[in-house]
Amino acid sequence: MSIITSKTRNFFYIVVLIACYLTYVTIRPYLSSIVLAVLTAIMYRPLYLRFLQWCRGYKFLAMTITMIALSISLLAPLWLVGDITIKQSLQFTQDVSRLVTGNNLTLLNAISQTNTLLSAIPLVDYQVTEEALIASVQKTVGPISTYIANNALSIGTSSIQIITQAIVFVSVLITLLPITPKAFQIVKDLSPLDDQLDQKYIQRVTAMARAMVRGVFVIALAQGVAAGIFLAVGGVPYVAFWTLLCIVFALLPLGVNVITIPAGITLVVFGSVWQGLLVLLGGLLVVSNIDTFLRPMLVPKEASLNPALVLIGALGGLRLFGFLGVIYGPVVMIFLVTTIEIYLEHYRYEKTSADTH
Repeated sequence: MSIITSKTRNFFYIVVLIACYLTYVTIRPYLSSIVLAVLTAIMYRPLYLRFLQWCRGYKFLAMTITMIALSISLLAPLWLVGDITIKQSLQFTQDVSRLVTGNNLTLLNAISQTNTLLSAIPLVDYQVTEEALIASVQKTVGPISTYIANNALSIGTSSIQIITQAIVFVSVLITLLPITPKAFQIVKDLSPLDDQLDQKYIQRVTAMARAMVRGVFVIALAQGVAAGIFLAVGGVPYVAFWTLLCIVFALLPLGVNVITIPAGITLVVFGSVWQGLLVLLGGLLVVSNIDTFLRPMLVPKEASLNPALVLIGALGGLRLFGFLGVIYGPVVMIFLVTTIEIYLEHYRYEKTSADTH
């Protein structure tokens, strides 16, 4: 057995740092897919174990059924979103075409009501004209069309990148699903911390990941659909698109009120008083309280985190990692909070005791 000296130990640590850096550089383009695969493995492992029991221990069959269930649960919402977005886009394009040709009676009525409202405001001498509004729309839509045409090639390149990311995601997920406990044990073996502290990290991080996926997305879906119902009853156009947008905003700390409040005020201003009040009150009294009702049932105690830290983590993660940063950011925050708690409960006490003696 070789003798380990301080010199060889330091050299080995340098080798470890170099290996970690080179590995990070290599996997950096796929880091988001790898992290997503780890979180998905944590989420879907109970389902995999259930299928494994049904299949009497046949791992390949259980894995196949699990991947089919995962594909359905992911692709079905994406297909629904894509279908709604395309249909609403076509409808919007047709409405814009009618607007540009000047044959939109709804537009004329809106302009008339807007001018009446402006006339009632003291010291305001401005009137909206159909020609000016059409010119503004053409000026806005033109650059968008040009941008799409000029970036068609980059859209194709992005498709190749998406396929590559998907292959990495599936490969890591298939590898991790059967061996998740072993992977956690490897982390414990590599860590110099006590196994109880390692287990605390694992429990808190996995609990937060599950809470963000189950709690945040389920609550966002419920709030978005509820807001969409109020918008539909209120007669808001493109309600499917606004419902999807409400679901997205429900993922963020801003909430669906970013959509419902302006929509309700707009309806009231243009004469639909009871519809506008319905949207306003529904958003403030019903949709906002869905979070209060559902969160205690979906978020475990291990994932409890100060709302301010959740806000900072979600916004920071969104900026750094994109859409999935809404999940990654709070996970990073609870990792930090757990580290502080371990320091205060263990290492700070030991240091104080050592100083006393």
